[in-house]
Amino acid sequence: MKNIFYFALLSLGLFLFTPSFAQNENSKMPITSLEFSTDLFHFGEVEEGEIIQNIFVVTNTGDEPLVIINAKGSCGCTVPEWPREPILPGESANFLVKFDSKKKGKEGGALHSKRVTITANTDPGNTYLTIRGKVFKRGRVVQEVKKESNDFLTTLNNFTGDKQSKNVDPDQFTIFPNPASELTNVTISGHNGKRGILEIFNAKGKKVITKEVDSFNDAPFKIDLSNLDVGTFTASLKIEGLNRIAKQFVVIQ
Repeated sequence: MKNIFYFALLSLGLFLFTPSFAQNENSKMPITSLEFSTDLFHFGEVEEGEIIQNIFVVTNTGDEPLVIINAKGSCGCTVPEWPREPILPGESANFLVKFDSKKKGKEGGALHSKRVTITANTDPGNTYLTIRGKVFKRGRVVQEVKKESNDFLTTLNNFTGDKQSKNVDPDQFTIFPNPASELTNVTISGHNGKRGILEIFNAKGKKVITKEVDSFNDAPFKIDLSNLDVGTFTASLKIEGLNRIAKQFVVIQ
């Protein structure tokens, strides 16, 4: 009898803490709507062991405060971080998805596609995001990158051990204007004197621009976009001793 009672309590507990129950429980909340700048984020190429923050931007497009109740990645290597405070109508916030590439690389690159399920006071209650990219074994040789650039990146990856790596604050990485046409400006604040590399990938994950920076400062530097087609691109930033961070921008005519 006790076993039956304990099983009933356990089943009730699991039910109460599932996202679907949270969605039903919050169905009494005023319904609003949300929009992401994109629901597909191609982070490009990383070396095995790197952790990358992918920055999505979520906007409350409805008339009521937006409350993100829960978010969950399709595997343990994909961890979302979302705003815990309500997002007011018309306002936007960063929605981060961290991807840990540990033990996920192979020679020639391994393609990965991961999904994040977001539960909020919207109709429908669930929204889905996808991140994709290619993970190489350490010490890869990428044909599109000059050898000295590849060595530069390898040096940055090995600057500190993975256990010491820290994340870059998303607010310290700015691309403006966005959308952009022939030129855009990139600002990296709070990391003066550090070395880094900025790699730009198109929507298919092909690297189109590589810029090495010997010493960051708070002043913006320009990126020439004149040779790029119209579309969505990913700017992937690696700073020595820090985990990689990626932000998307749009090129227009």
